[in-house]
Amino acid sequence: MKRYTAKQMVLGLVLAGSLCLPSWAAAGAEPAADLRTFAQSGEKTAEKASAGMKAGKKPGSQPQAGTGRKVPASAGKKIESQALLQTAPLRKTREVDFTIQHGQLISEAIGDIDGDGREEVVDLMGNPVVEKSSFMGDMYLIVRELEAKDPAKVKYYFRPQNLGGYNAYLTLADVTGDGYPDVIIATPSGGSGGLVSFLILDVIDGKLQEVFGQEENRGISMVGTYLPGYQARLAFPTLKQDMTLDLSHEKEAYRNLNVYNEDGSLKQSGLRPYIQNLSQLSALDVNGDGVDEVITVQKVVGVLNADPLGSVRTVWEYRAGGWEPRNVGFQAELYSRPTYANAARVTGDGGYEIVSLKVATDTGAVTYPHFQKLDGKLAWKVNRVIESFVRSQLKDVTIGTRLNLDYDVKYTGKKYASLMILGLLTERDRSEAITRCYNFNMATGEEVALRDMVHPWRKFWKMAEKETAASGQMLKPEDITGYYFDGEALGLLYGDQKEYDLEAEKVLPFLTKNRPGEVFLTSQSNEGNMKKEAKMEEKREKTSK
Repeated sequence: MKRYTAKQMVLGLVLAGSLCLPSWAAAGAEPAADLRTFAQSGEKTAEKASAGMKAGKKPGSQPQAGTGRKVPASAGKKIESQALLQTAPLRKTREVDFTIQHGQLISEAIGDIDGDGREEVVDLMGNPVVEKSSFMGDMYLIVRELEAKDPAKVKYYFRPQNLGGYNAYLTLADVTGDGYPDVIIATPSGGSGGLVSFLILDVIDGKLQEVFGQEENRGISMVGTYLPGYQARLAFPTLKQDMTLDLSHEKEAYRNLNVYNEDGSLKQSGLRPYIQNLSQLSALDVNGDGVDEVITVQKVVGVLNADPLGSVRTVWEYRAGGWEPRNVGFQAELYSRPTYANAARVTGDGGYEIVSLKVATDTGAVTYPHFQKLDGKLAWKVNRVIESFVRSQLKDVTIGTRLNLDYDVKYTGKKYASLMILGLLTERDRSEAITRCYNFNMATGEEVALRDMVHPWRKFWKMAEKETAASGQMLKPEDITGYYFDGEALGLLYGDQKEYDLEAEKVLPFLTKNRPGEVFLTSQSNEGNMKKEAKMEEKREKTSK
């Protein structure tokens, strides 16, 4: 038996994360040589848009007469959004046959995107570019009413030009401020660059129309120059501000990259630092006005993708049919892990994947799990639960506070998955530990209560009370605030971030009739479960013949 606190787990997480936390500079900071960070508020920017985001390009979101669309300024119907990041290659999902087009369902979301009071099912469709390829092309969008008499009737249809990518998916968030969610599509390009193309659609004049596309994906513009003596100057025309980075700690690397000679003078290579297109896009309400702002991240590269100088974080507002940069910040990242890099990817026994998504915040580091390679409705159901929790934690972040979130995948079976989100919310000299366990039935997307995992309930608790009492802490059902099962132990959370582990050999007899129907196979697993599964498989084979 072992007993320990989740605070102990969190402490290691936070201490490790604090070494690489982004410190997006606050607005108004003065630039100076060798600064690691700088920022400039976009409120007073004369241009109010970068070269890639020109106000007035797209049609406005105000309704025309006869459309019947209501756009109250304070409309409260919000659909939870999710931070977008490139993900792993996507396998083929179930085929959906519409009379308008054949294709495979890539991703799905549900919400009232046109404000008519009825929810719509939004399906992102596509086809493999080549046979057995995970790159999906020929993408298009089909929207149907959720509870329509004719479920196959198409309400909206949109086919963008040259839309394709690995593991594309969509989400919903109101970023235009009309009170109803817009459709956000992410299509990672793959490769070392980590670029992701984003598309935002809004229902305007009874049609799905693009309000964020190829031009907007260019983000903030920048002109980079190497200077003698191992320095790099970064100029942002939109902000009318330059900064200088000190590269002297990486002299050997830059000599090897053919930028500098041994004495620190510049080689005539013509190499320049440059800024890439978008690699991240999030939709979050950062100013508390009830409307989600678009938050983007761009990677600043020295010579190669393996040579990141830093990242630019921009908060965009949708005004008068165009996008304006409201706040821009730079985070130096000399030879650290690029912002686009995926964390560990976990593949479940059922073929689904769990990947890491990141949220670009002013302070702290927020990473949370995202399920993919699932049926569209199932993925939407599971991810929305997790996303809602993350967004609720982000709402508690104010000036002077720091939020760190990360997660641990405990179990990924065919029919059951268990995860734990850990974090710390710090305000001045006070810290609050955050722990949230998720146990999903992978067939339905529903969370599985502890009572549904162990049977019979009373006998299980007699065992649990006996085991915990032997260690000086007799737990009762009402003491439990969460749980997880990782194949080796059943972790019971209780009290002030405390945890008690029941070893698998003690718990397995009570897991044979769990709600998901998972047959748990562990190092301590009984042979009975394995023999039972083999007999059932043999019976199925005989029946099929």
